Amino acid sequence: MENSDTGNNGFTLILKYRYVLMGIAAIWIHVFHVWIPVFHDPSNEVTHFLYSIEEFIRRMGYCGVEIFLLISGMGLTYAIKKGSVASFYKRRLSRIFLPYLIVTLIRWPIDKWTIWMFLENATGLSFYTKDIHHFCWFVPAIATLYLVFPLYYWIFSKAKNKLLFTALAIALWFMITIVTCGYLRFDFYDFTNRIPIFLIGIYFGELSQKQLQSKFTKKHYLIMLAVFVAGLILAYFYNFCDFELIIPNSKTFIPNILLSVSMAFLITKLMDVLNRRLPKPGRILNKTIGFWGKMSLEVYCAYICLLKPYFLIFVRMLGGLKLPIIAINIVVFVSTSCIAFLISLLCKGIRKLIELPEKNKLAKEK
Repeated sequence: MENSDTGNNGFTLILKYRYVLMGIAAIWIHVFHVWIPVFHDPSNEVTHFLYSIEEFIRRMGYCGVEIFLLISGMGLTYAIKKGSVASFYKRRLSRIFLPYLIVTLIRWPIDKWTIWMFLENATGLSFYTKDIHHFCWFVPAIATLYLVFPLYYWIFSKAKNKLLFTALAIALWFMITIVTCGYLRFDFYDFTNRIPIFLIGIYFGELSQKQLQSKFTKKHYLIMLAVFVAGLILAYFYNFCDFELIIPNSKTFIPNILLSVSMAFLITKLMDVLNRRLPKPGRILNKTIGFWGKMSLEVYCAYICLLKPYFLIFVRMLGGLKLPIIAINIVVFVSTSCIAFLISLLCKGIRKLIELPEKNKLAKEK
């Protein structure tokens, strides 16, 4: 992926700059949940216009989830080939459940959960039995996709026409969604409507391995730009004009697919151009945004599981210090980042302890 042809292949660029994409997605989701409007002044035309843009960007922040799922689908096509299915599950599930378990253990005594409530949240059971948003919904959601991925990929890998297979899989998803309307819990569509982007990610992951010599031209990126604009227009109608498809909660379907796919190609191409023409600023930007990308799950857990329940108290406290709104937003973001960084350090330490006996055993055998 680091050869000179990398810049000509959009799929390999997505993988090369995946931490940049994940960093942008993590920050965008954070903005969606906690950003306090800075330009909210209806009496002023300029600030009201800026507020409209600000609010549109904020409300579209849930599209960051689609970016994560797209990259996850691509990455899993590589991860599944590194060992047995058992080792695949061990690596994937330990990666997502360790930070999740840490924040769950912290919340247990604070919220005075019973043992059963703790087990419901720690295992993700409440995701299925209560409401997907009951506690840190993304972790049980992605764990579910990880669990079914090896079987899906086994069938997918045998298909001669993988584009057709992916299209048929999404068509099947659509038919099941229509049939289950009125039977499936409404909140569950926030998860199931994101399955197609995960399947697209798997297809892209396969393309990135099979078509290494494929060159992306200006025409390809102009098409992606058109897709991006179409996604923005549809997102506006879905979010501000109550436009809906026949499937429930469809705002997380078509607009988000168009935006996440186009942004993945456009952002990574811009990063590659910047790195080639201005190497030093490019590396700085890559590392800066990638800092949040590498601990994106910890950022999510830090806010959703630890800060969100006490967000209003925290903001009132900062407001009492007479801080401007933009300063409050910065303080909240920095606080989330610091907590996430501490969680990531703790996870690294625990993983080293877990891996230590196996490393000692290998050392003795040598």
